[in-house]
Amino acid sequence: MILSAIVLVLVFIILMILNMKTMYTADDYIYRFVYHTPGVEKHMQRITTWSIPYSMYNHYMNWNGRFVAHSVVQFFMQFDSKMVFNIFNSLIYVLLLVFINRFATKLSGKKSNPFILPLIFFFTWFYIPFFGQSVLWVSGAGNYLWMSIIYLGYILYNLRNPKLNALNMIFAAILGFLAGASNENSGPAAVLIVLLFMVRRFIKERKINLNSVAGVVFSGIGFILMMMSPGSQKRGNMHRTPEIILSNIKGITKLLLHNLVSVYVLFIILFVVAILMKKLTRDSFWAVVFFIIGHFAAAYALAMSPEYPERTFFGSIMFLGIALFIIVYQLFSEMQITPLLISLVIAVCFVFSFMPAYHDISTSYYQVTQQYKNIEAAKDKTPKNANVQILTPQKSKYNAYNGTVGIAPDPASWMNVWESKFFGVDQISGYYEK
Repeated sequence: MILSAIVLVLVFIILMILNMKTMYTADDYIYRFVYHTPGVEKHMQRITTWSIPYSMYNHYMNWNGRFVAHSVVQFFMQFDSKMVFNIFNSLIYVLLLVFINRFATKLSGKKSNPFILPLIFFFTWFYIPFFGQSVLWVSGAGNYLWMSIIYLGYILYNLRNPKLNALNMIFAAILGFLAGASNENSGPAAVLIVLLFMVRRFIKERKINLNSVAGVVFSGIGFILMMMSPGSQKRGNMHRTPEIILSNIKGITKLLLHNLVSVYVLFIILFVVAILMKKLTRDSFWAVVFFIIGHFAAAYALAMSPEYPERTFFGSIMFLGIALFIIVYQLFSEMQITPLLISLVIAVCFVFSFMPAYHDISTSYYQVTQQYKNIEAAKDKTPKNANVQILTPQKSKYNAYNGTVGIAPDPASWMNVWESKFFGVDQISGYYEK
């Protein structure tokens, strides 16, 4: 217990450092205000907790249906200090590790092993897609990291098979609704996993938990509500011909193999070994299969989307990690030396990965703080015009500024206009480093 707590505290510290080195970027500046349209309006109200529902209604009608995710983002964008988000975001990342570990222990029937916990962290560090965008960027974290807690929590709750009563049914319905509306691919995949466990239980015990039924029904309502957003319909309208869908499937397959081939090889080896050694119980076997199905369902659901940036594979990779660590616990839960040695070896790899990532993040942090200083200084000028250096190209996928929109040379550019509104200056223009 103490060793596990030490591991989680160290992870929290690492995430706090990275969060504190990451300032706002791209959509964050937009969500500081009550949402109306994608463009800046003359008089815009600062977002507050009580104005989020109205803001999300406008967002739903004009941009997209992710009202759950963007409510989280707007809640944190109401604070003057990003430190509030930094603390809670680091805690949520730690909670993600706790959830994965809980799935692995519950579905393997083994006790938690503090020497396996670091391996879960290393898995997330190396395989979360575009870590900076999906974990450190406020808007990205709200859409991917925070939503994973909702749909994983939804699966965990259903695995408990809670007793049937009004309170549990209401909670299941609310959690199911939020999971269904969390995002377009991982939420439905989580519901699919719950359905597979329900079918398995019915075949095995001839029982159906009505709490789970309520959760599934309301998850469908949440998903339909999200997908029927007029904003999403306008922006995501795509002519889905068989050729386009097939092309997307090929692209997704290529991306999965490029990023996850090492995990797939490891998974297959451990899965075969666990079967040959008769380490997998029947229940554990099916649990692994269900999460693998969820992994591929969440990934290939993106074939119906106009685009599939890597960060959208977040949930798919979490499902893969859960399947992998169920097997790891079956094989290594009663060992200490072996997982400790493996953790130490991978820790060395982590250090060699962390240092260049930290350097790249620090470089962007310094440049953004200089931008902020120049913009603040412009408030004393007439007119209030700021000219700031454009960020140098980022090298690391752990950097939230890598792949997100920033200030451009033209003061009329979309992000320049939004940052001008955010800081209360007349205009911001950018120049490249000489």
